[in-house]
Amino acid sequence: MKESDLDRAFAEKVRDCREFQSWITNRTKFREISDSLHLLDKEQAESKPRKNPDNWWRHWWCRLEDGTESETDIFLVFSVLGTHERVALHVEDKPPHGEFTPRQYENYERRAHFMSGKNQFMNYGEYTTVLLAPMAFAERNADKVAHFDVFISYEDVAEHVEMFSTALREA
Repeated sequence: MKESDLDRAFAEKVRDCREFQSWITNRTKFREISDSLHLLDKEQAESKPRKNPDNWWRHWWCRLEDGTESETDIFLVFSVLGTHERVALHVEDKPPHGEFTPRQYENYERRAHFMSGKNQFMNYGEYTTVLLAPMAFAERNADKVAHFDVFISYEDVAEHVEMFSTALREA
């Protein structure tokens, strides 16, 4: 099972199922405003006109101030209804066979902070970093997992997205 297929299944489920979107955002610091969040998938697609609009959540690269470049696996920006505020989830997906690259777990927070408030990154204010991975991965990498604001297990997501069950069975 390819990581990009799992990423797409996750992003599309957030887009297409309000219940799943709430289930995810209720696990973050945005739980208090979860019912007021509106996913900006169309706006994300429009902000990258050279990219396939189906990849609205993907290929959000940036160059940090120290010159390092990296991307967020699944970038989800929401407007807060009734306000002009925007919030973002920066989701790193680590499938059963995945491993962290050097400093990858440290760069999620740095990148999310760097991208906040910038028009080319949807001008969000608040953000949360999320690690999406199997429980076994989290147990093997507990010190690195602690760098993320939120951990969501494949086992929990599998109850909502069948492809994650398949990935766990194939592992």
